Amino acid sequence: MHAPNRSTSTFGLVIGALALAASSVTCGGGSGSGTCGVQPCGGDPTGNWTAKSACVDQATLNMQFLGSIASDCPTASLSNAKYTPAGTLTFGADMSYTAAVTMGISFNMNLPASCLSGQSCTTVNAAIQSIVGMDGITSATCTGSGSCTCAIAGTVDVEASSGTWASAGTMLTLNATSGGNGDSGPYCVQGSSLHLLSVDMSMAMVKVTGDIVFSK
Repeated sequence: MHAPNRSTSTFGLVIGALALAASSVTCGGGSGSGTCGVQPCGGDPTGNWTAKSACVDQATLNMQFLGSIASDCPTASLSNAKYTPAGTLTFGADMSYTAAVTMGISFNMNLPASCLSGQSCTTVNAAIQSIVGMDGITSATCTGSGSCTCAIAGTVDVEASSGTWASAGTMLTLNATSGGNGDSGPYCVQGSSLHLLSVDMSMAMVKVTGDIVFSK
């Protein structure tokens, strides 16, 4: 039995959800979601840092997810998002940097029956195995009766590059000369912790929506 064309959209939802979950922390062990509390504060990032934990604002993640898939499945949702960063960042006093950081991501994607075009969850689970190995996805398993809960896990690159760095106020900029595109975003050094932050600037007050924490 061939799956209806809707399965392509289901695959797209999974890949899109992983990309969205990744972007929530990569724009800017431990694992975490909820409310991120550290605000941009700047500071001196010089030194060798090891990734320890990450936080993503769950409400923001759900809102972005629903906005991105509204035409395919407006009643889908994400839950149990967990983030596990790994790797190192080195900022030299000579203004050079080296970054090798990845992020392990896992979450549940909840698909009501109305999104499945009559397919059983067993059929969706069998078909969805074809995306394992694509776009950083390491596992995908869907279970349920009527509706489906798909447990997705993957690993994405946060930054894999070297070059020069600069800071101004609460902004940290990586100018890559090898291995990647670099990045820029708000940050905060607090004692032996470095926070690379993602923020929502559309609100009256800055809202931190993601935080990757490194330690010396």
